[in-house]
Amino acid sequence: MRTHWIKINPNGTSVGLAEITSEHDEILKQDHSDLDHLHPKKRLEFLASRQLMAQLCEGLYIPYQGIEKDEFGKPHLINSSYQISISHSYPMVACAIHPSKPCGIDIESIRPQLLKIKHKFLNPKELSYCGDDLKKLCLHWSSKEALYKVHGRKSLIFAEQLAIQQISPNEIHAEIITDQNIKNYILNYEYFLEYFLVYNV
Repeated sequence: MRTHWIKINPNGTSVGLAEITSEHDEILKQDHSDLDHLHPKKRLEFLASRQLMAQLCEGLYIPYQGIEKDEFGKPHLINSSYQISISHSYPMVACAIHPSKPCGIDIESIRPQLLKIKHKFLNPKELSYCGDDLKKLCLHWSSKEALYKVHGRKSLIFAEQLAIQQISPNEIHAEIITDQNIKNYILNYEYFLEYFLVYNV
């Protein structure tokens, strides 16, 4: 695994981005027989994300004892109050961590399949803005995936309850709309090696 960069921010969201470089990577030299049921690529993504998260924890001087998921599938650090989020789009892996606030991160490659499903995740205003522009569609999809992870629960309707309000260079203003309230969020985004990386700050 090659770590492209790690940005440590003790008072906000820290993020890391890495790339799986070889099937003979060092992450496979350990005994992980409990993961034999996973597809080889999924296994690599799983192991690489754990290695990257361990690097983030080391940079923040907090112990890393592994990751477990709650009943909603949201990952949590074992024996830690830090909030985390993980994303992978082979061969890229991204992780985020915050001392106390829920965080969400997503990494996506630009792919034509988004044209077929754009009506499922965009509202009318967003559809008009994106059109058939694959970069815009990918950025919106990745932003909503990050928001979904921040929310940390199931059953959000992407086209109705996750809204992109404004996009400026490297920053997105967005909303999560539920029956209880509307919450505003600021997301950072970066374009790197044909991938969009989006995370809340």
